[in-house]
Amino acid sequence: MTYGLRAASRSESPRAHDPSASVAVLIRALLAVGVVVVMVGGALALIRDGRLPIGSIPPALLTEGLARFEPAALAMLGILLLLATPPIALTWIGVSFAREGDRRFAGIVAGLLGLIVVGLLAALLAGAGEGSESLPPPSGLMQLGVLVAAAASGALGVQVGLGGAAFLVPILSGFFGVPMKLAIGAGAVSVVVNSLAGASSYLRDRIPNIRLGLILELPTLVGAVAGGLIVVAVAPSVLRGVFAVVLLGLAIRVVTRPGGGEVVREGADPLGVAGAYHDRASGEDVTYVPQRLRLGAAAGLVGGVLSGMLGLAGGVIKTPVMHSIMRMPVKAAAATSVLMGGFTVSASAYMYYVHGIIDLSIAIPAVLGIQIGSRTGARMSRHVSGTVLERVLAVVLTGLGVVLVLQLFGVGPGPTGS
Repeated sequence: MTYGLRAASRSESPRAHDPSASVAVLIRALLAVGVVVVMVGGALALIRDGRLPIGSIPPALLTEGLARFEPAALAMLGILLLLATPPIALTWIGVSFAREGDRRFAGIVAGLLGLIVVGLLAALLAGAGEGSESLPPPSGLMQLGVLVAAAASGALGVQVGLGGAAFLVPILSGFFGVPMKLAIGAGAVSVVVNSLAGASSYLRDRIPNIRLGLILELPTLVGAVAGGLIVVAVAPSVLRGVFAVVLLGLAIRVVTRPGGGEVVREGADPLGVAGAYHDRASGEDVTYVPQRLRLGAAAGLVGGVLSGMLGLAGGVIKTPVMHSIMRMPVKAAAATSVLMGGFTVSASAYMYYVHGIIDLSIAIPAVLGIQIGSRTGARMSRHVSGTVLERVLAVVLTGLGVVLVLQLFGVGPGPTGS
């Protein structure tokens, strides 16, 4: 087995400690609680009203709704619990490093938690709003379609490190006519669920590079806080255009350099971020040393802004950068991006909530679908080659980017309020 490869190479260092197993258990437990609460709220709404809850529950009314045991309030509580899971898991990672005497990475975790708190304070200071877009009550058939689309998005997203929102948001907007900001809100919640479910599976195989992910997450969270403030102020058409450019640009990048850079197997590693894992698809033990960390950090800042603006996990930038520029294996890049995606989105998702752009009628089926798809995708990735993943990624990104471009010119469904 290769799970001890990383530890074996660092037996004389406090960085030899790998919290992957304990973090995986914690994430699975918290994810289960959040999803169950969402399901209970949705089920009670179906029993009482014959449909899922509609709209959002403002923070000022949430406590009152919970006291009355209202289904919508319960469902929203479940979503908020899901959004709180990444900071809780991050805290556990920091405590784990601190116990092992790894002050460097314990300090990095403390900085990340500070940035998340800044995002929460910014959301609270901005005040609650009702959102600038609305969605008519969707039909049951449409919600079933959202669930299926979320499952497919989660299965692909968790394998390529994009969190699922890169696929789900344009599908919601381009094919289901969901207003762009509401699609972004649902995508953000889905990113967290996708990240948590996928990461818990990857962590059991110790594929994510936790230390590298923490370093890259510092500039990413800074950008995410800024992007979260931007999204509530700009027009939906601007968001749609930016999203299309990002998708098409990423597709071009994948096509023009499908194999990424040659993986560096050994060399200088001053920050202790070298990685190792066992690739079940090839049966090989893979070791690597990430390169160009400064460029990766700069890309993380850009990815964070896009995350905050578009509800993405930041992996839309970080995964290709880690693979092509930092010269990491595609599976390690994707797994690391999936793990850190929830941390990124948690810094901006609460801003979406207080501004009323998380609609329960779309978020609930998206959460349930992404939960199914992410677990399936994580298991599939163990047996699918990186080359196949890259080809599928390029085709899907191109198709969805074209859909959004056509929508900008009035071709396709016209979302309400766009």
